[in-house]
Amino acid sequence: MRRPSPLLLIVTGAALLLAPAVLAKPRDKFLPPPPAPDRDFYVKKVAPFIEAHCIECHRGEGAGAFRLPDDDPGLSLERSRRADFERVRAFINRNVPWESRLLLKVMEPGEGGDPHVGGAFVKVETDEHDLLLDFVSGATLTNLPPEVWFEKSEVRAKPKQEVIIDGRGSFDRDRDDMENLAYWWELYSRPAESRVSVQDRRASRLTFSPDTGGSYVFRLRVSDGKVWSAPRAVTVEVFDRVRVVRTKPGGISGLDKLEEDQLRRLRRVYLDVLGRSPTPSEALAEGRRSIKSLVKNILLRAEMGRAWVEEIGIRFGLYDDFRVSSEEAIDLALRVPAENLAPHVVEATLARDPSFLRRHPPGRPLARAIAGLLLGREPTTAEELAAIALAAGQALDMPGVGPVLDSRDWLAKVLAGKAFRRAAMKRRLGRFLDSGGVGKHIGHALRAVEDGNKAWREYLEGVLIDQRYLERKQLRAKETVTFLRCLFIDLLERKPTDREMAALVRAVEAMQGGSAAFAAVVRIMIDSGDAPLPLLVDIYDAPRWLTDRFLRYLGRRPKSAELKAYGQVLLHPQGGPELVIQALLTGSEYACR
Repeated sequence: MRRPSPLLLIVTGAALLLAPAVLAKPRDKFLPPPPAPDRDFYVKKVAPFIEAHCIECHRGEGAGAFRLPDDDPGLSLERSRRADFERVRAFINRNVPWESRLLLKVMEPGEGGDPHVGGAFVKVETDEHDLLLDFVSGATLTNLPPEVWFEKSEVRAKPKQEVIIDGRGSFDRDRDDMENLAYWWELYSRPAESRVSVQDRRASRLTFSPDTGGSYVFRLRVSDGKVWSAPRAVTVEVFDRVRVVRTKPGGISGLDKLEEDQLRRLRRVYLDVLGRSPTPSEALAEGRRSIKSLVKNILLRAEMGRAWVEEIGIRFGLYDDFRVSSEEAIDLALRVPAENLAPHVVEATLARDPSFLRRHPPGRPLARAIAGLLLGREPTTAEELAAIALAAGQALDMPGVGPVLDSRDWLAKVLAGKAFRRAAMKRRLGRFLDSGGVGKHIGHALRAVEDGNKAWREYLEGVLIDQRYLERKQLRAKETVTFLRCLFIDLLERKPTDREMAALVRAVEAMQGGSAAFAAVVRIMIDSGDAPLPLLVDIYDAPRWLTDRFLRYLGRRPKSAELKAYGQVLLHPQGGPELVIQALLTGSEYACR
């Protein structure tokens, strides 16, 4: 029995970005850590695969991050393989073994693999894939570790509704009989106001009733009596249930039932907080809610944390071979809504991850990253020269920081400083306010953070329900990630998977961004075959269908001149529905939020 792999949308030949998996937390004190990769299993079972597929490119210079030791004629085959093992295990994530770079780098991209210059060597459900999955999961020559499996990793529920999470899909690789598995549940995070707890940690199925809205995250580990597996997490999103109703091609979503002010207000909060537009189902379910209730609900969602962390990670360049690896950073997206983390805490957690220094190595690259990404300004010449000296092993006084021992010490002191805290807050408030508003709010926001996480959340709620925010007239260009998320919602009627988002981000980067890149991505997605595009004969009420598209994509009704012009395109022999949709999604208004 093997873990299924999601089918990906292959967009271009651009490399895939892997968003951090949501799993790890400081381990439960009653259980040992997940199993580590076993050297003897590598030497006997895995080394032949590595030698057949990896050594030609990964021994010596030019091997990239995965560099195996140079050949040493004095070493026996077994000792040489043991030396390789020490390098290989750095590419294994024991807390999330199925996301280990060693495995993903050799898998087919269409089955979830990462970009790899050397190509793909294995497919899911093959012996080679199973061998590597066993190895990264901690297999030994005498035992294969068990694995947790759930049918769904995200569940929706209402407050007080009984929720059952079934862990009986978990399995032991050595046996078909699963009766001997032991289970251990952990409540990883819950809303600050909740008092929910795990009643029976050892049950195969967990049952609980959420007592308030927000995100609840549970983790499960299983044991075969010899070793405990790595954990898997299930997120339970608790809010007024939104029943997903897909509109037939050519059909009408019903958004015309909402007032434009209601739709505009809802779209503003969704675009600014979740980084995407609402689905028609979400808009119809939540468009008439009070703004206070809407804002409180959205800030509690796990999706808010995932969206924010994903955006920062992409801005920091932490993807592909540079994605985060520390438990603190892997864990971050779940902690954001549960603990109401402040902006400087979120950004510092990602900047402290080892991948940040690998992506921006000591010297000028680090100086530019600290100044530009963390402090929001250009580096000075003095800072660049001092950074070069630090990289060479010289301790010195850094401008504006004081005595530092090395590059890591410099980064740590910057992250602890007031300038970084202020810059991080400015970036977060800039998501919601214009530059003048940020200047007026930043002092109050920083004082709210000093008063605690609850005060910070209440302050942010106040910003988002303020009439000046809701009535803001100025349109802003959508960030790349927001634009792509919106395309999935508006064109494919669903949220993107991590790897689908990754492929598109890489494609936009390869095309150097801009409106031309966005237009190309729209065309690619329309041509993917996954978009439910109507035929002209499917459209029974052309003016109403056009109005519905304006409401869905732009959040407003068309003007009479627009309705006439787009109607002509719709009915023209060389036009049609597809051309109307493409024109709306590639226009300057859609590119803004």
